[in-house]
Amino acid sequence: MAFPYVSLMSMELRHLRYFCAIADEMHVTRAAARLNVAQPALTQQIKALEAEMQTPLLRRAGRGVELTEAGVAFRREAQFILERVRTAVVIAQETHRGLAGRLAIGLTESASFASPVTRVLKAARERWPQVELSLTQGRSNDLVPALLERRIDIAFIRAPVPDLPGLQWRPFLSEGLMLAVNDSHPLAARETVDLAALAGEPLILPRGRAGDTAMRNRVAAAFHDAGLEYQVFQETPEYVMALNLAAAGIGFALLPVSMTSLKRSGVTYVPLRIVPPLLTEMVVVARAGDPAPLTNNLLDLAAELAPLPEAPD
Repeated sequence: MAFPYVSLMSMELRHLRYFCAIADEMHVTRAAARLNVAQPALTQQIKALEAEMQTPLLRRAGRGVELTEAGVAFRREAQFILERVRTAVVIAQETHRGLAGRLAIGLTESASFASPVTRVLKAARERWPQVELSLTQGRSNDLVPALLERRIDIAFIRAPVPDLPGLQWRPFLSEGLMLAVNDSHPLAARETVDLAALAGEPLILPRGRAGDTAMRNRVAAAFHDAGLEYQVFQETPEYVMALNLAAAGIGFALLPVSMTSLKRSGVTYVPLRIVPPLLTEMVVVARAGDPAPLTNNLLDLAAELAPLPEAPD
């Protein structure tokens, strides 16, 4: 049996609201008052709806009306549609305010160990429970292209940030370096270590990303200013590998303070005593001019929770 084609273009949400109001009241006049619509106009709209559907939805019952079997089925679906529309409106409004949606966040290896970063992520989940946080770990030279290509929305990376017009960034964390040394080495028993104790010793440093020699330059400058020689014995792709090599006694690893939250058997962390202190910076970076409320909300949250800069010794 062929069913008549019904054009949904002429059926509007108000028809569904009108019909559901009558179904709730079982009385056209009361429904009209509730809707603040003239009763004749309401009756005409329902008749037009039935004519378009070629299906009776209401029938008279005493001084009121009652639903036909088709009306009962239509009411159920109409209420579902109206509820979904209300939900869609709320979701759109919350997304506009940055209270819902999906936010893709990039983290470098060291950022994932930094308690200030995890504090931001925890606060974001608590403040915006309807926001889905999608986390990606990568190196800075991978996360920056991911930002520009819109595969992620924001990232916590080590400075410096590439000088590209499509990026904006804010300082987030400035921290000193710690020496990671094998437990059996005499330096592990010291309260602090100065550069003189490391002169000529095998140092383990992560390999910088392309064009990023900032930390290596600072280490070299610190030794040069102290009139000391230094030796990079091994480069590693990540800090964790540098830590593992230090635990094995292969050399001495220089790590950001935040990495010391990673407990590793066989290794001791010893503060470096350097004046002025040797610092590394972490920044939060996003696309320049990005109007997305979610991104801007997280940038503001990161600024709110960013630790105070370390004071010089």
